[in-house]
Amino acid sequence: MTGRLQPFPLGDLAIPALLILALGFVVSLYVTRRVHWSLLVSWIKAGLFLGYYGIFFDSTFSFLDDWSYLERGEQLLRQGVRVTNLFTHLPELFSVAGGKHFVYYLYNAESIRLFGPVYYAPVTLNVVLTFVAAGFMAAAARSGLNLSKRLATGLFVFIAIHPDVLAWSTIMNGKDTVVLVGTSLFIYAVSLAGQRRYVWAVLVGGSVGLILFFTRYYVSLMLLVALFGTLLLSPLGRRRVGLWLLLSAGLMGVMTVLGPEGVANAYGRLQAALVNPLYGIPRMLLTPIPFHATEHYAFLDLPQVFHWMMLPALAYGMYRIWRRSTLTARFVVLYSLAMLLLYGMYGELQGPRHRYQLDGIFALFQFYGGLGILKQLLPARRSRLKAQSPTGLPTQ
Repeated sequence: MTGRLQPFPLGDLAIPALLILALGFVVSLYVTRRVHWSLLVSWIKAGLFLGYYGIFFDSTFSFLDDWSYLERGEQLLRQGVRVTNLFTHLPELFSVAGGKHFVYYLYNAESIRLFGPVYYAPVTLNVVLTFVAAGFMAAAARSGLNLSKRLATGLFVFIAIHPDVLAWSTIMNGKDTVVLVGTSLFIYAVSLAGQRRYVWAVLVGGSVGLILFFTRYYVSLMLLVALFGTLLLSPLGRRRVGLWLLLSAGLMGVMTVLGPEGVANAYGRLQAALVNPLYGIPRMLLTPIPFHATEHYAFLDLPQVFHWMMLPALAYGMYRIWRRSTLTARFVVLYSLAMLLLYGMYGELQGPRHRYQLDGIFALFQFYGGLGILKQLLPARRSRLKAQSPTGLPTQ
């Protein structure tokens, strides 16, 4: 793709925007049971999509990978590959993807089948998927962190219209939204295990882990590593030997599919790009500096202001959630720390694009930490008011 493109006709965008509005409203209503919140969230996301691609789009905020996904998606369509026959076309999938990460190319092919060979085709589905991600994070927080229904509704709205989620899911065609949703589903599976619903936990977690492996393989590996640490620190791990067997089977499965050559190649790439995590982790967390981003990342200026402002709440929320001591609490903290350490050591993956896949967890920390800060501030304010006389003067 060369040169700048023009915005798309509003008539062409009507069906994708209506799909976002309708499906977003249905998912939001199912999660929140509140019509006004459901309308607000779905209108914001559909309106932002329509406004960006109908008025502002000129391909400035796109990357080479974005167009590669579309081009190879079209190639899969020409070869007759689709979701319903993918198992009979695995050689074509691996060939087009140039490796095992074929999921997002197939995802682009199916989106082109629905909306045509246009940039916003996979983005439409990505926006819809963010409702799903927010829904499963809210469900996991309610069952795994014992959040009330009201707070779970607030968390859903917070994630769905989180500035970083809005920016990345609406503006860029990237696989990170699929990873974001997969991560949310895996966290939900962990919360099911915490409720002793082991069969559903294994079915959901195993299915999601398999999809993520063929999307971004190391995410599945890091999820299993975090789950290993969680079981190690949890009484559930000592009581349920079967969970260790399942976890071991999952880790062995990942290693077997990768093979010795794949493991050696991954280790070699990590060594080649290794940096000091004391430098890399802050860079991963803070990049880019608001209003100092390159042209391609300028759409993150306002979301980064929000991100920087919420860093204290994020840190405090992580601390508060760790103290909950539930299986889900331990897992989300350990997984986020494991991914920060991995990206902090890998110099080539320290940009905001890879941080986006963690936004569901980061938003949970921000929300929970923000609530904790407000709880500490509001009682102090009420105490000061009580200490005053009706005239506004302090009592003796």
